Amino acid sequence: MVQYLTSQNGWDPTRGPAGVIQCDADSPCDTRLGGSVISVESIMLVVGGLNAFIQAILLTTIGSLADYGNNGSHMLLIITLISCAAQIVFLAFDEESSAYWGVPLAVGLIFQVSYGASLVFYWAIFPQLAINEPKVRAAKREKVDPDEYMVIESIARNHISTVSTAWSNIGFLVISVLNIGVGQAMASRYNTPVNQLPKYTNSIFSAMCGGYWLICAIPWFVLQKHRPGPPLPPNTNYWTLGWRKVGRALREYHRLPQTFLFFIGYFFLMDAVSSHNQVTQVLTYSMTDYNGLVQTYMNLVNSACSIIGCLLFLYLQKRFQLATKTMLLLSTGFTLAIPLWGCFGLGTDVIGYHHVVELWIYNAWFGIFTAPFYAYSQTLMSELIPMGCENMFFALFGITSKVAQFFGPAVVGGITQGTRDARTGFIYCTLCQFLALVIIWFVNMEKAEIRLRVYEEQERRKSETVQDLLDHMHSPLSPPAPPSPPSEAAPDFDSSIYTTPYYPAPLYEKEHHRHHESETDRYGF
Repeated sequence: MVQYLTSQNGWDPTRGPAGVIQCDADSPCDTRLGGSVISVESIMLVVGGLNAFIQAILLTTIGSLADYGNNGSHMLLIITLISCAAQIVFLAFDEESSAYWGVPLAVGLIFQVSYGASLVFYWAIFPQLAINEPKVRAAKREKVDPDEYMVIESIARNHISTVSTAWSNIGFLVISVLNIGVGQAMASRYNTPVNQLPKYTNSIFSAMCGGYWLICAIPWFVLQKHRPGPPLPPNTNYWTLGWRKVGRALREYHRLPQTFLFFIGYFFLMDAVSSHNQVTQVLTYSMTDYNGLVQTYMNLVNSACSIIGCLLFLYLQKRFQLATKTMLLLSTGFTLAIPLWGCFGLGTDVIGYHHVVELWIYNAWFGIFTAPFYAYSQTLMSELIPMGCENMFFALFGITSKVAQFFGPAVVGGITQGTRDARTGFIYCTLCQFLALVIIWFVNMEKAEIRLRVYEEQERRKSETVQDLLDHMHSPLSPPAPPSPPSEAAPDFDSSIYTTPYYPAPLYEKEHHRHHESETDRYGF
């Protein structure tokens, strides 16, 4: 709807002076943005990048706060309400809203930011759900072999991540069917072909999606089991804590090199996937003449194939005991075909997203091979972060994703503006995705596991040292500290920096490590 309203305020630069001839679905389209003239395709790509940039700032500011108390669930609730409201507000925008297209663009941006941020908070829940699975808890109690435990926990994480992705696509399938039903009912009611329904239908579909998400979110927020983290440190500044925590996470690169190597690979991977996804979306909107119902049918194919893809990949992984990294490389390798196919369209009009039938194939391919990528990238990330720091590192994971989503579309938008052909961006996407494959290939999971065990043991020792110091300060052997008024500053050091989050027993007893094995005995640290 936003792209349609923007194009309605534009003109075809190839058929006369600015503002004279309105653009159609097959022609280039320019519009004014401030004092500049820019193509509508470039605006959509730049807005996608701006969305990612705002998310990066937002996640840096509030992401680490989710590790404390019940902040994570509260933030997720607020973000969900904002996102649902932004979708429903589109009922206020119809075909006459093109005169002030910047307003729906801003509302759409609010939705994209809140939706993207909500995904990061959901991802951070997966590791805690996995370690509380019955099979994983049983393995902890029985103190199984560390290598066997690693496989059990990895399978549990992959199961939760992949099944949740499949269920999200089941939800996508259901709302697509509902939208199609409403579209067909409107066409029947007004005796109009579905491809000639007013563009306001897109706003109706948006509102339906917002209401659908709100209804489906209620059970989670009512029935979820809270597993609070530690209390927020005293005298903590809410607006700087996240930046300090992210800064601390970045300083851990020398202690967790494999984790940060994956961050680099994931940056290029997300840069490529988000960029070619946005390019194909822009092409889809124009090639289908902004027909919301046709796009909903394509979404139906996408969601159905996504369910098949997620369950197929999960079956293959369990059947052949394949590692998470292997599954991610398989998904990414097949996804590389999407931008590569687009590159063919630069030299010929026969293939390369020049025909609507290719868009149907794209949606099927994306669903089967790319949907599992989202699940396995999250799971691999969860296997590369130390326990007790889930939200801090997943916030950094989300920031990496959002910076990539800002950088990629911005570059592709510039390429599109210069070449007047959005397909040129597929070259950049292909190169980035190939580079990502190479980098992730070199992530050594065995070395990463050793680093994580050592990291957790060192952090546990730091925590005990600080706690001993605090106990000594308040022991009878020391002079009692004079009472301080509540307004006085806290001690000079911040013990929270060295304190890992508290988890209720029996899951995280004091002596618990990743595999119930003393790192001092095993590695000599």
